[in-house]
Amino acid sequence: MSGEGVVWSGKPTVLAFCDALAAGALLIAVSASLLATPLPAWLAALGLACGAVLILAAFIKSWANSYAVTESCVRREYRFVAVRVEEAPLSKVTDIVVEQSIVGRVLGFGDVRFDTAGTTFTGVLFKGVRDPVKVKELVVAKLKR
Repeated sequence: MSGEGVVWSGKPTVLAFCDALAAGALLIAVSASLLATPLPAWLAALGLACGAVLILAAFIKSWANSYAVTESCVRREYRFVAVRVEEAPLSKVTDIVVEQSIVGRVLGFGDVRFDTAGTTFTGVLFKGVRDPVKVKELVVAKLKR
C-alpha cells in the first residue's frame, strides 16, 4: 500500500464477535456459580479460564484485523502471531454485499464482502465494520470513476 492513497481504513468492532463475548460471559457466570456447589473447585476454575480465553480471543480478533480501501484495491490484514494479507484489485470486484444481523443493525455494524472474478480466491471480507453501507457506497463510487 505504500505510495497508494488510502480512501478508507478501519478495524472491526469487538461487538462483531458478540457470539464469543456472550459465550465467554455465560461460561464465566456458570463456572462462578459452580463454586458454591460440592463439585471440585478445579472444574469451576477451568470454566472461568475458558470463558476468559473466549472473551480475550474476541478482543484479539478485533485488534489484529485491519481493513483498507485504496485507490486500486481492497485489503484485509490480520497481524497477530502470523500475518495474512488478502487483497483484491478494484478492477476485479464484481459484487459488493453488505450483511447486517439484527444486533448489527441496532449497534451500527456489519460485514462487507467484496466478491471477485479472475482471482484465486472468492473475495475479501470486512467483518464487523461500522457503517457498512457507507463503505459499500464509497467503493461503488470509486468503481464508477
